[in-house]
Amino acid sequence: MSLQKIKQTFDNLPSCTAWSLQLLNARAINGESAYNAHDITVTTSEAIIQFTEELAQTYTKEKGRLSKYQMVCDYDGSAIENRIYKIENSSELISESYSKLINAMDNADMKGNALEFSANAYVLRGNVLIDGTRVSISLFTIINPFKVLKHTLAYDGDSFKVLKDKYLMLRGYVDVAIIDDTAYLFNMNGEKLFNMERAYRAICSDRVEEIIVSGVVSDKDMFRQYATSGHNPRKFVAFDEKRLQKIENDGSFRKRMAEKFGIIQTSEGLFDSSDGSNVNRIVKFLCKKGMIDPVNDNPVEVEGARQWR
Repeated sequence: MSLQKIKQTFDNLPSCTAWSLQLLNARAINGESAYNAHDITVTTSEAIIQFTEELAQTYTKEKGRLSKYQMVCDYDGSAIENRIYKIENSSELISESYSKLINAMDNADMKGNALEFSANAYVLRGNVLIDGTRVSISLFTIINPFKVLKHTLAYDGDSFKVLKDKYLMLRGYVDVAIIDDTAYLFNMNGEKLFNMERAYRAICSDRVEEIIVSGVVSDKDMFRQYATSGHNPRKFVAFDEKRLQKIENDGSFRKRMAEKFGIIQTSEGLFDSSDGSNVNRIVKFLCKKGMIDPVNDNPVEVEGARQWR
C-alpha cells in the first residue's frame, strides 16, 4: 500500500458508522506475547463517529500528520521517522503475536469494571469503504487511555466541583494501523505492540549461526558474542542471504568486499571476527547497512538499501 492509499484510508474513516472501542493490555510473559481486551460501551452514540471524523482530518489535511511521511516501505529494522513501515501478518516478525492479538480482540471481555482493567493501549475497529469495497481496519494507540484530571473543576449548573473520577481519553493520533491483514507502523511503538524485539533477536540468532556454518568468519565464539550484542540484532531483519552466499562461494569477491568495506581478513582469507569493530562491519555489510559512496568510493553506513526505481 502506498502513502496515497494510506491517505485514502484515513479520508474514508467517516464511511464507517459502527466503530467498536476496546481497551488492550499487551505484555510479554517469559518473553512470549500475551494480550487481553475489554469492550467499551459508549452511550453517546455520535461520540466515536465524531472522533474518527476529526482523526481523519488530523491526518489528511494540509500539513496534517501524514504530511511528515515520505513513503511506505517494508519493515527492515531501521527507525526513520519519515517512513511508515508495513509488515504482513505472515511475517516471522509478528505472525505469532498478530494471531494472539486478533484472537484477544475477537474474544474481548465484556464483564467487570473497565476502570479496573490494566490498559496500556486502546483500539478502534471498523470497516471502511474504499473504492466500493469494505475494508477492515484497526487503529491502535499505545498509551494508557485513562487519566485523572487533577485540579480540574466542572460546573454542575450551580457551582463548580472537583472532578475526582478517572476518565477515558481518546488521543488524536495512531501508532499502528492494521488494514486488512497488514500492519502499518507509524512509529516504533508498533514494535512494543507486537513484542518485536523478541522476534528480531531470534532472527539474529538464526542468521548468526548460518554465517558461522558458512565458514567465512575466523572466531565463531567471538563473532556470536559481538554480532548478537548492542544494536546488531535489529539489523538482521534486513539480512541479505545472497551476500552471504557470494562471500562464501567466491574468495576473490570476499577479498574485494573486505578491501572496500575495511574488513580485516586473516591470512587464510577469512573475515577476522576476533575484534568487535570488525564484526560490526561484517554485520553492516551482510545486512545492507553498509554501502560504498559513489563519489569517493569510501564505505558509509546507511539505514537500509532498496532497489533503485
